Amino acid sequence: MLNLRTEFTVLIAVYYKDDPRLLRNSFKSIYENSCKPTKVILVQDGPIGEELSQVISTFKNRDDFFIVSIPVNKGLSNALNTGIQYVTTPYIIRADADDYNLPFRFEKLINTLDSGYDLVGGAIKEVDKTGKLLAIRKVPTSEHEIRRYVKIRNPFNHMTVAYRTSIVKKLGGYPNIFLKEDYALWASFLSSGARVINLDEILVYATAGSEMYKRRGGLRYAFSEFEIQKFLVNKGLQSILGAIFIGFARFSIFLLPSLLRGFIYDKFLRKSL
Repeated sequence: MLNLRTEFTVLIAVYYKDDPRLLRNSFKSIYENSCKPTKVILVQDGPIGEELSQVISTFKNRDDFFIVSIPVNKGLSNALNTGIQYVTTPYIIRADADDYNLPFRFEKLINTLDSGYDLVGGAIKEVDKTGKLLAIRKVPTSEHEIRRYVKIRNPFNHMTVAYRTSIVKKLGGYPNIFLKEDYALWASFLSSGARVINLDEILVYATAGSEMYKRRGGLRYAFSEFEIQKFLVNKGLQSILGAIFIGFARFSIFLLPSLLRGFIYDKFLRKSL
């Protein structure tokens, strides 16, 4: 049973490349959830343009809606860490600007945190921009499984998670590792002894698709794999030998031609519907 006195903040970041229509749907899904947030903190990561600003303007007069503006785009980790500074509620629920939150998502997450967990997430259903269902990404559920999985891949779907504000602030927020800021934060949670879990159910419809993974290639993406493996070693979650093996394997994937990288994504990294 949901404790209606539990306060939480929804933390969301937006930047100029986000889709205004998807942002509107994201806001709609936040405010139509069965459990209403105490506050929604939106971080504008640099100039965002007229269309996105128009969407935001329809919500900015709400008493529970708070905007934090960053003059220059500096990336997701900086945006989220800036927003976290303004959070005063016990819990933070993350939401993405282009994803749809299922109606009971917040209630399920808050109930789980209230039961004693410090970090909780769940599965996602991937959709394209038209809403067509593409695939599903499940994640390990128990803490034991999560600790094993973290050595190889990110054990949480970032757009599904909720966590305790006091812990994320104590840990210093999201580490600045390119495209791995959330992965590194979960490693920090695990290393600190926090209680973690994933719910075995879909919580979010996430806008994605193989085209996104085809674009994610090159040396910058590849070297981020070594950065996260080094981070895992430093946190005591990965062996040096394991870091070298996994790092090289994933490094190689990001150097593949885009079509082949998209094929691997479709065939091996997601479960097709």
